[in-house]
Amino acid sequence: MPVGIVLQVVQSLVVLVFAPLYVGVLARAEAVIASKRGPSILQPYRDLAKLLRKGETVSDQASYVYQAAPFVVFSCYLTVSVIVPVITSNPLPLAFLADLIGGAFVLTLASFVTALAALDTASPNGGLGASRATWIGSLTEPALIIVFFTVGVLSASDNPYLMNHALAASAYARVLPTHVLGLIAFFMIILVENGRIPIESPSGSIEISMIEEGRVLEYSGRRYALMRWAASMKFFLMSAIFMNVFVFPWGLGNATSIIGGLVAVPVLLCKLAVCGLVVVVIDTSFAKLRFFRIAEFLGAAFLIALVGVVTSYVIGA
Repeated sequence: MPVGIVLQVVQSLVVLVFAPLYVGVLARAEAVIASKRGPSILQPYRDLAKLLRKGETVSDQASYVYQAAPFVVFSCYLTVSVIVPVITSNPLPLAFLADLIGGAFVLTLASFVTALAALDTASPNGGLGASRATWIGSLTEPALIIVFFTVGVLSASDNPYLMNHALAASAYARVLPTHVLGLIAFFMIILVENGRIPIESPSGSIEISMIEEGRVLEYSGRRYALMRWAASMKFFLMSAIFMNVFVFPWGLGNATSIIGGLVAVPVLLCKLAVCGLVVVVIDTSFAKLRFFRIAEFLGAAFLIALVGVVTSYVIGA
């Protein structure tokens, strides 16, 4: 079997297997900082195993949209895992499917389908969560596209692998205001897209205040397991893009060596530990914003990214 195909499978398996662990480590770290014992880092795996064994309760208002949504959402995040640099710095066989802009559209498709499924059940909480998430998404997507432009103007490409190479090869590019501002804006978007403080409390249990979790409250059993698993994959993938493209573009294997790809896995986990530490510090140090102030936070992310793009033309980067 060609090396590229093997690494493609390994990369997707890394995302599938380690995404719940990433969420579990962050939950445990937040509990420890709060002087609590907290759940085991393996708790997300136990939750998934329990949900996969359970039966399902389906609303009598639900249609095929509700039934199919978890599979579409899970497939979207699995698709993104094959087109971005997770363990290799060279494109793998399926990387041609899309660039970072295309990847952003796939993420948007997953969010759109999740919102449709929430509305499909005629649940008040689901509809409220869907409307809130859609409003936030309408502000997030323009900022995300501008963020990718900040890296694109430095690498002259919107291919994530070429972006990685451009930043890894140039110390000058890594300290330019364009790159630094794009990095800050993208991290703000990661917090928004994954329901972290200051947008939403990941440990919140009050339905009326939920946004991301509010959209999947009507799910149970296997379909709920898929939605939970997909959410952890999304967080893992966005954090991996942040570290491998924006922050630390080294430590990846190449597409011609299986050993190099396997060695890159623990390096990736170390990078994600650093990213997760910053997320945990923010989660435990700041309060959640009032809902109508979320627009200010997203507006700041958009303006920071936009200033980064404008700066690139001012200084001739």
